[in-house]
Amino acid sequence: MKKIVFLTIALTSMLSASAQKEKKYDKLYYKNIILETSEITISVDNAVSTDGETKFKLKITNKTADYILFKPEECKFIVNGKESKPTEKPKTIEPNSSDWLIVNLKGPGYNAVRSYNFEIGGLYKVSTNGTVVPAEDFKLPVSKNDFKAGNFSLNMTKLTKESGKTEVKFDCAYNGDKVAIVFPSKIGVKMPNGNEYASIQPKGLLAKKGPILMTKGQTESISGSWEKMDGTKAMDMQKVEMLIKWNETFTEATPEKLKNETLTFEFDEALTEAKK
Repeated sequence: MKKIVFLTIALTSMLSASAQKEKKYDKLYYKNIILETSEITISVDNAVSTDGETKFKLKITNKTADYILFKPEECKFIVNGKESKPTEKPKTIEPNSSDWLIVNLKGPGYNAVRSYNFEIGGLYKVSTNGTVVPAEDFKLPVSKNDFKAGNFSLNMTKLTKESGKTEVKFDCAYNGDKVAIVFPSKIGVKMPNGNEYASIQPKGLLAKKGPILMTKGQTESISGSWEKMDGTKAMDMQKVEMLIKWNETFTEATPEKLKNETLTFEFDEALTEAKK
């Protein structure tokens, strides 16, 4: 009798485990992840899979005094032995700060995947002390719209030149093999009185305020803006010649690739059941 009871219990346990394993969910949630190195902290939360995609929030904290450049296209999902690349755009994390992005992979049946790996490549440390690339003064009004400075090619796309306001915008392309660091805040303008005036910093949540990191083939928009200056007609921006001084706007640095890291996503049964 004892043997029969034992076999009954064992069989019931096996059937229960099998049923649990085969249980399906519309949405399947995973446990949060934290991975820490001497240079960065990587954290993952809100990881979820549906029948059409898997996605998660990836936060990178930069613990160094340098920039961290993250290129998601150099990462890979490894799901059931199959490798897939994410398509998110590069992200720059400034020194001693953090930033995040949503990483997403489209495909069928991911809500049946209880565990998979995500290999994080594409992490580079870039020194804030790059080599300055000199650029010639740019005259306003213009005689030509484009110019080159080392591995940088610039083309003016917009110019507003009025008595009380001047705005200029350029498309800036980088074609070097290092990492370009562009500092729009360092753009100045020299007026007929011999004085140089710094560009007004952009405002608003979407304004590009900090340095811009670029890799080969990348193009970004940079701009300078100046408002009415005190003085006589010699300071009337609509009528006088102005010289854009690039100062240390354009720099290059050699990136240092960081070690690849692997994140393992594990099924969170309690959270999944709670979210039903």
